[in-house]
Amino acid sequence: MIHKTYNTLFIILVAILALTGCSSHYKYKIGVSQCVGGRWREKANNEMFSAQHLYDNDVKVIVKNADNSNERQCLQIDSLVDEGVDLLVVSPNDYHALDRSLQRARKKNIPIVFFDRITAMKDYAAYIGGDNVEAGRMMGEYAAMLCRDSVVTDGRRPVVLEMTGPLEISPATQRHAGFSNAVSNHSSIDYRHVPSQWSYDDCKRIMRQWIKDGKDVDIVFCHSDLAAMGAYDAAKELHKERDIRFLGIDGLPGEGIDAVQQGKLSASYIYPTHGEEVIALALRILEGKPYERINNMRSIVITPQNVADISLTSHSLMKQNQYLATIQSKLEAYLGFYQTQRKLLVVSLLVILLLVVAVITIWRAVRAVRRANRRMREMNDEQTRFFTNASHQLRTPLTLIAGPVSQLAEGKGDAQQLVGIIQRNVEQLQRIVSDVLLFRRENRATMDDSTVATDEQLMASRKAVLESRHDTLINDNADELATVLIVDDNADMRAYLRTLLLDCYYVIEAADGQSGLKLAVESVPDIVVSDVMMPVMDGLTFCTRLKQHEATSHIPVLLLTARSSEQQYIEGLQTGADMYMTKPFSVDLLLANIASLLANRQKLRQLFKADKETDHPVIAEPTASPDRRFLDAFLKAMEKHMGNTNLKIEDLGDEMGLSRVQLYRKVKALTGMTPVEILRETRLKRAMQLLKTTDKTVSEIANEVGFATPGYFSSCFKKQYDKYPTDVREKLKV
Repeated sequence: MIHKTYNTLFIILVAILALTGCSSHYKYKIGVSQCVGGRWREKANNEMFSAQHLYDNDVKVIVKNADNSNERQCLQIDSLVDEGVDLLVVSPNDYHALDRSLQRARKKNIPIVFFDRITAMKDYAAYIGGDNVEAGRMMGEYAAMLCRDSVVTDGRRPVVLEMTGPLEISPATQRHAGFSNAVSNHSSIDYRHVPSQWSYDDCKRIMRQWIKDGKDVDIVFCHSDLAAMGAYDAAKELHKERDIRFLGIDGLPGEGIDAVQQGKLSASYIYPTHGEEVIALALRILEGKPYERINNMRSIVITPQNVADISLTSHSLMKQNQYLATIQSKLEAYLGFYQTQRKLLVVSLLVILLLVVAVITIWRAVRAVRRANRRMREMNDEQTRFFTNASHQLRTPLTLIAGPVSQLAEGKGDAQQLVGIIQRNVEQLQRIVSDVLLFRRENRATMDDSTVATDEQLMASRKAVLESRHDTLINDNADELATVLIVDDNADMRAYLRTLLLDCYYVIEAADGQSGLKLAVESVPDIVVSDVMMPVMDGLTFCTRLKQHEATSHIPVLLLTARSSEQQYIEGLQTGADMYMTKPFSVDLLLANIASLLANRQKLRQLFKADKETDHPVIAEPTASPDRRFLDAFLKAMEKHMGNTNLKIEDLGDEMGLSRVQLYRKVKALTGMTPVEILRETRLKRAMQLLKTTDKTVSEIANEVGFATPGYFSSCFKKQYDKYPTDVREKLKV
């Protein structure tokens, strides 16, 4: 009975683990079928991706691009339906071609929202997009205004040419209707229109042929800015671009807005994307909340008069969208990591529950066997040996389960390796429990053989884990780590940077520039990574103060900031920063820059060590640099007190205005040598000079350069020059 209960619990555990591994953390999945690509639709897609986490519900947006292919769009819609999306957002490529796929979705009760375009289908939930009739009407009114105020025709009626998109597509039909109605109301205008493929190349071809045929034209309206630029380029090739006004629709940064600013287009209409509103409408439908079935988004005409303000706003919004897309990508990664951690926690809790059940089961089995032993004295010796062996077997799997579970709970170790160890030992524990419950005297020999093999496997596993940890400890302590000071008021950013750097550097932190400056002066780190925008003291002030302080002027500074203009970049470098990186930043680039700055300091130390033939060590920096001035002052202080046999490093530090620790770390950072080593070397060089240029005795020279005893002086001299002072004198006599 107990054995049956245990197996039932084990089956339940496996089922729960399977369900946990297959579960999705998204409440709604929204499929988006775009008829074509392009910058306008990429902008809309990015806005929809950014809106995924703006609401309380977990939403996953899946976008597919049909690239102007009806067949591909049908297949993509079918695949979205098969994936189990809860709602479809469709921007159809054709008015009729998608009917079969859309009807298939409706049969599965999937709501359909048309975005930007519609089809012949009437059973849709809602439409959202720009008002194409209104867009065409406003551009028509603007064209009429240009004809009245700006076009000079020498007596003839001004000619307005519209290059329509394919009229079987709803936006083209609607824009044509709005434009033609607006222009036709003005009898003084000679209005004409020709169909196009709604592309740059086709509109360029039409415009070139129109001009070559000698036809008059004063204003050209195309259904997109890209198509209008094709017409403009054709006119420019034929030197007619100054005689014709060109109008378009879309008003995107980098396309229509820039073209109006440059005078290539006389106007454009901002065709709104508002992808975040598409997701908001979809959620209202999915949650059964009230919503409007037709959602036309209004917009404005971009003219030379308002283009400067619109350009500034649009480029700012475009940059914000790019930042949001980056944040969205990272958020998706963090959510995936969270789900993994949650599953591991569930597995750990279930394993602990299984352990409790196993221990209770074993305890009950032992009691039952003991009662049987009292009734069956003839089996007492065999039963005693069996349970002694079983107890020994339990210790290894229990240890190899409890240990990894503890590590998983603390978030340490390789999760996959630990879960594998847990799984293997749970199976071993199950076999032990089953053997206890089904114990028979004749199975004892087989069990003993299995025990030996199992113990060998577990010992090998444990040995591998211990060896891995030992190697890690050896590698971690192989080299002295450079100290990195992180200064940032955002606790999450400090934690993120600490995670990136902790494997290679010793990391210390500060929450603002003021506390960072205090910590830098006290500890003198090897490099500083600082934010710019911080309370109390900002990063620029912090960097300036750091470079001005005697103890820290040599420390390289890497500034991280969200400010990205050229002037702000120059301002950051003018404070003395060694490097300036904008957020969001590449992790690999950050690590490479930190390593490069530290490597450059190491090269300076090597140059200092290489120059031991001169009287005074120098470094490869301009004479006027703070580091050069510091070393000059330090060397002068040593020369000044060289004859003091009781001279201490603390005395030099007091004269330099630095503590012993500050002086030690700064000198070591600049030269690679300690102050004591430099002082000894300077004394010995001076002693060598006196030996060669004076008749003073060795004792007198030793005392003059600060050695307390001639014997110690001779020993140091021999170690430095591989000969004694007397050897130098003897050689001079010869």
